[in-house]
Amino acid sequence: MWGRNDLALGRDPSTRFLPGLLAVLVYLAVLAAIGGLTALGFVEDWDRRLSGTMTVQIPPAVGAEAESARNSAAERREAVLRLLRVTPGIADARPVSEADAAALLEPWLGADLVGTLPMPTLVDVRLATGQPLDRDALAERLENAAPGTTLDDHARWLAEAQALGRSIAATGLVVIVLVSLAAVLAVVFAVRTGLGVHRDEIEILHLIGAPDRFIAAQFQRHTGRLALVGALVGAVLAAVTLAALQWTAARAASETGPAGLASLLSSIEFGLRDWIALVALPVGAALIATVTARASVLVSLARLP
Repeated sequence: MWGRNDLALGRDPSTRFLPGLLAVLVYLAVLAAIGGLTALGFVEDWDRRLSGTMTVQIPPAVGAEAESARNSAAERREAVLRLLRVTPGIADARPVSEADAAALLEPWLGADLVGTLPMPTLVDVRLATGQPLDRDALAERLENAAPGTTLDDHARWLAEAQALGRSIAATGLVVIVLVSLAAVLAVVFAVRTGLGVHRDEIEILHLIGAPDRFIAAQFQRHTGRLALVGALVGAVLAAVTLAALQWTAARAASETGPAGLASLLSSIEFGLRDWIALVALPVGAALIATVTARASVLVSLARLP
């Protein structure tokens, strides 16, 4: 890729746009790849955290005096816990403390509203591995033990989150494919334009016995150098953009609290897959451009009389 060129391709205006174009394409490809991998990472983390768990919610007693409400809530909680702990398929059931439950809702409702609203009692349930659980029957028994109690196994919204994560990843893959096609077309256009510009020189090389592969190597090296420079610039710009986005989100999350999109973005961490994508995409773009340039030259030269 870095050998000497006998053709004056460096002064050829037909390929000068390639570094800038490939920088933009690689920039978009890196952002799409990191976005897709991040979405899959969030879904995998949620699945790992919530797999084999359920949440039981016991509604508060409304309309009763404070002392009576506390006694009623304690009785309902104990009735639900006794039922859960003797149910086959449940390994453990632990009530969530009022402070922890309030901390979960405070970023969304505010401290003042959380302090005045009657709070439901939450019970964290861990399922036994390899032992089936009849959720419909359990929901019915919970209703009998404490009317209004609901059972949330997280399956519905987790399935929706998985579908969303896969959709984002698939969209990122489509973007990468389209970017690759655009890079191929750009290289083909630039190389064929260069062949036209240097047609007289190429004919002289043919007359002195230069094979097509020698001429193709000239374009291959020149295009590879330009493509690698542009791809590296695009990857660096993408990394800077991601770092700036995360820094901005972290500042916003520190001001607004641990809720919302800012907190979600600030929690993004670069993993091994992200670093591989950040390195592999510019290298892959340079290789695609190099191979495309060589193939395009060979095909075009084979058609010459």
